[in-house]
Amino acid sequence: MNRFKCSDAYKKDLGIYYSQVLEKNGTSSPMARREALRLAEMGNTAAANFCADLIFYGDIARKNRYAEAFDLYMKSACITVDEGGNWQCGEEACPLAFRNIGYYLVNYHRESVLEKCERIEAIEKLELKDRLALAFELSEACFSMTGNASALNLMGRIIRETEGDEAKAGEYFEKAARDGYVYACNNLAASLAERIVSEGKNSDDPEVDSYIEYLRIAADRYEPYAANRLGLFYVNGEIKASSGSVTFRDRIELPRAKEYFKKATLYHDANSAWAYFNLIKYFHRDYDTNLELLNEHMDYIKELNPAVYDLAMEL
Repeated sequence: MNRFKCSDAYKKDLGIYYSQVLEKNGTSSPMARREALRLAEMGNTAAANFCADLIFYGDIARKNRYAEAFDLYMKSACITVDEGGNWQCGEEACPLAFRNIGYYLVNYHRESVLEKCERIEAIEKLELKDRLALAFELSEACFSMTGNASALNLMGRIIRETEGDEAKAGEYFEKAARDGYVYACNNLAASLAERIVSEGKNSDDPEVDSYIEYLRIAADRYEPYAANRLGLFYVNGEIKASSGSVTFRDRIELPRAKEYFKKATLYHDANSAWAYFNLIKYFHRDYDTNLELLNEHMDYIKELNPAVYDLAMEL
């Protein structure tokens, strides 16, 4: 039985957040952020979850941003931890915060931006197996109440790690992917890549088409990793996995490669630096008579991923 339950009380908070923040000030204006902070301090759980996101992603500056964001997610979820280490939830919780806390429990001091984050005592007190079980319970509660696809994706990750059941994990990823959740698409593409390489699949195998399709879904939603990976597939026919790689030269389509490399630059993150690198590497003629464009893209690479910039300097 899932201990993380809440009433519909959060929907009232959500309505207040929409009417007083989003409808009046949008999502990212300074006025919207200040008003959200005010509501969060007044106990609005929906606003607290939004403000925790802003702190987590660095849109609101804090010295210990990941620890402070975690504390705010816990307040949004109305979760307290008693002296015995038991996690308890209040009925006014915002269920979207459940998934965010689950993400912390899975990734804290292990992966993602949380790999080297500051110390969080509530998580330090838990063994890894207990963290993962708790994260699954939180994600399951979030999905049951909101249908949130990222919660499904996180559940798939946990099952893959704790049970080693790729097929079962894939069911969760599939459901999240059908809802357009890009990281589930990336997870599915990665799993397919492992099978394609390890089993020596041929170019015309349906799993190769599925690999392309999952990356396409994510890339068409401007997810830079997927778009860059799809660009690499079309530029040299390569599929990479942990065990090696395979190359299907009959799948090379240079116009599509350029299209997806460019798409990977439309929403910048560190993976976009690789897309700029690949544009310069594989489509260098576009830059031969346009030094201004070359300098612009090199500046982006340097800003987004200095390590890639060093490689780009050698091209």
